[in-house]
Amino acid sequence: MKKKILLFSSVFIFLILITGCSKESGNLMTCTRSMNQNNIKTNLKYNISYDGDYVTRVKSIETVETDSEDILNSYKTQIESLYSPYNDIEYYEYNVKIEDNKLTSTVDINYEKVDTDKLLEIDSANGQLIKDGKIKVNDIKSVYESLGAICEND
Repeated sequence: MKKKILLFSSVFIFLILITGCSKESGNLMTCTRSMNQNNIKTNLKYNISYDGDYVTRVKSIETVETDSEDILNSYKTQIESLYSPYNDIEYYEYNVKIEDNKLTSTVDINYEKVDTDKLLEIDSANGQLIKDGKIKVNDIKSVYESLGAICEND
């Protein structure tokens, strides 16, 4: 009986150590903004993963809700045009879709692996954020806050 308790206790402690130690390194900041104008509801959410002073990944979810199919299609066309130059960039993924009365645009950029030189070739304006192949957390936070987003560490 004591051996079973000892074995169970050992396994339990091992599982606690494994799950406790498997926590992803780094930090997370979330920036959000919601607007409702002219019967168009917009929600912006940016999840910024970072380690130290530098961004490691950005995942964004932007939604637009309206009863106007024309407005949704116009937004979709504009967003796809904006992201299409990045189609062949590894570790830069985006998706734009319309379901019912809602357009959802998602972007996932792994800044630890993406070729930042290619991002700069596509749009030199990326150079406002990308310095020596990296993005500082405070710089990206400033950009999102200048758009009216509220940023909080999770």
